[in-house]
Amino acid sequence: MRGQVLSNIGLALSLSITGAQAASDTTAPVVTDNHDGRIYEAALLNKHATSVRGWLRASAPASGVGVKIQAEFWGFPANVSGPYPYHIHVSPVSQENCTTTGAHLDPYIRGETPPCDPNHPNTCQVGDLSGKHSPIYVAPNEPFAVEYTDLFLSLDKKNPAYIGNRSIVVHAPNSSRLNCGNFVPRDHE
Repeated sequence: MRGQVLSNIGLALSLSITGAQAASDTTAPVVTDNHDGRIYEAALLNKHATSVRGWLRASAPASGVGVKIQAEFWGFPANVSGPYPYHIHVSPVSQENCTTTGAHLDPYIRGETPPCDPNHPNTCQVGDLSGKHSPIYVAPNEPFAVEYTDLFLSLDKKNPAYIGNRSIVVHAPNSSRLNCGNFVPRDHE
């Protein structure tokens, strides 16, 4: 009996330690092994259902730390300034249907709640670019352009935060998918 009680206590401690480790596993590590010269680009589709167009370029900085993001989007409705969230999604676009892109890239199983805190971007979904770096806000008939380094993305196929075989989706303020495009490799700079 005493042995069984001690065994149950040991099991409970083991499970609580495992649970604590699992909770901390949702934090994304800084990516330090991006190889200089790798470039991926995604162009939004030429869809009749939306005027939103644009592109996003992801390149490895010389340091190999994170991914440099450059993006420009335009054609947003003149009567809605935003916010327009944009994310990297798990699957590529199939048959020009943005719903085929699946969920946000989230290799550390962080989930969507609570919302991303930009002050702690390592705790956000890896693909939540607008959560980590700000959504798109635009003046009427003006484009949106941005450039930043995201420390948690990867251009290495072996890394769970790899974006090369994924897609970018621009959402409306109500979260519906406005437009999307697939990442494709480009020649080295």
